[in-house]
Formats: sequence, structure tokens, C-alpha cells
Amino acid sequence: MIAGFPEAVPPSRPVPIILDTDIGPDCDDAGAVAVLNALADRGEAKLLAMACCTSSEWGAPCVQAINTYYGRPDVPVGTCKRPGFLASPECEKYNERVAKEFPNTLRTGHAAPDARDLYREVLAKQPDHSVVFCAVGPLGNLADLLATRPDAHSPLDGKQLVAQKVRLLVDMGGGFPGGKEWNFEQDVPAAQDITHQWPTPIIFSGYEIGDVIHTGLRLYTETPKSNPVRRAYELYTNSQNRNSWDLTAALCAVRGVEPYWSLGGPGRCHVTHGGGNEWELGHKSRHAYLVAKMPVPEVAKVIEDLMVQSPKKGEGHH
Repeated sequence: MIAGFPEAVPPSRPVPIILDTDIGPDCDDAGAVAVLNALADRGEAKLLAMACCTSSEWGAPCVQAINTYYGRPDVPVGTCKRPGFLASPECEKYNERVAKEFPNTLRTGHAAPDARDLYREVLAKQPDHSVVFCAVGPLGNLADLLATRPDAHSPLDGKQLVAQKVRLLVDMGGGFPGGKEWNFEQDVPAAQDITHQWPTPIIFSGYEIGDVIHTGLRLYTETPKSNPVRRAYELYTNSQNRNSWDLTAALCAVRGVEPYWSLGGPGRCHVTHGGGNEWELGHKSRHAYLVAKMPVPEVAKVIEDLMVQSPKKGEGHH
């Protein structure tokens, strides 16, 4: 473990979590929402809020449909309000169907609050240095949050509010120690903003971590057809397994680094103008990245056990 990186170990249970997700372009986001709900059912996480970071009107209701299945329809769900970002048909392979086929009260992202405003409202009410942010998509919502001004929720600007209330950001982005990855590529300025300006420690779950961990197959045999996560995987993969990029970030955000991984660093993640990333050594930065430790089949079982865990309450309780 990196000396001086106590954020690698959760301080207490349940861990207060905010999830920022691009749910739609890939089904591992739906898996991450399932993992967080399962961990909340086990008393390990408290879900404060979630938001979609794309312009798709189906992202927020898809998230809420999964939360509703787990008996958490009241977890506030926001969305990105800027138009034209990852809202094409190829980015909506399952979220529209899930939003329309499964119970949720939003029905459309137009009914969801602006993610920036929701994040400010939720953060302002939390104890200092308590919240863990988990980001599993492009980082536009988080960059927009940093740029917010004082408002009715808090006299602090976005960067000050994050510095006061957030303990850690776990980000599924980049490849380590260097690489090129989709989430960074989709919004390079936002990735640069977060890697240079985010005021708390960041743990990166790089592309290589989740790429080798394949999960999802058990959804089709161990969960009911009323499970929207099963439906998301059916629609996206044609009932196959999928890489677990976002699920590793979700697991790390709640349970911490050990025993699944160790940390690489210290140093700093630098995002290039082309969307690639490099690890800069020698920087006094509070960045670190996950390094594989536990055998892949064992991590896959931990994640998939959570994915197929029956909800304690809600639509999927059986």
C-alpha cells in the first residue's frame, strides 16, 4: 500500500456513495449500479445519489429502474443537461428499453434534475470528508460540478464544496501506468480538469483491471426476468458475459483496495490532448491506480455474487 494514502481503506460502514455513470453505451454500468445496491443491502454502502453523465434521456430513468428493483426508488437521480453528448442510437442499446419496460417514476431524463445541482444539494448535507464519488463514465458532470458557483445549497463554490465534503474519488478511466481509454477520450477537457483540479485523492481503476474480469453470465440463470440488470446484459451482449470495467470501480469505492488489488504510485495521472494518459513520477500528487493482486476468477466471483444477490426489498425481492 502506498504510504500516506489512507483513503485506500474505508473508514467506516456504511460508505456514503455518489455514482456518476454513462449508463447506455455499455452494460457494465448497469452491473455497477447492481453491485452498489447489493452492497447497500449488506449495510456496506449508503447510496446518496446517482446521475447520468450523457445527454441520453433514457440514462436517468434506467438508473432509477434498477434502484427501484432493489427497493430504492427514492435515491435521487440526476442527469447531464447539455445536449448532444453520447445520445446516439448506438449509445442507447439498452437504457431506453429498460426505462420503458421496468417500473420507475422518472420515465424520461427530462424529469431528472441537473446533475450539478443535485450533487451540490446532496454534498452540502453530508459530514465533512465523508463522501466517496464513484465515476464510471466521461467526467463532464464532475468537471461541471467543480465549476459551479455558490448557491442556495452552499456558500462554497464547487471546488471548495468537493474539498470539504468528499473523501475520495474512484474513477474508472485511463490505462495504467499509461494507455488510452474510452471514458477519457470522449471528453478530454473534462478528464484533464479532473486529473489536474479535483481536490481530493483519486484512485483510478484502469482499463486493464476490469478488462480481464468477465461477469454477467449468472444473471440469466440466477436472477428473475423482472431484473432490469439481467435485461440490460441480455440486450447489450445477447446473453453473454461482459468485461467488468465499471464494476471494479464500484467494488473499490465501497470495500477499498485490499484484498483485491494493491496500489500503483505515487505520481500523477496526466491526460494528453489526444485523450491518452501517462503516469508522471515524482509528483506530490494524491493519485494512485489499482494493480491486480487477487486471481481473476476470485475477483469475478466476488463481483458476480453481488450482481446476482437477491434484493432485500423491492420489485426483485423473492
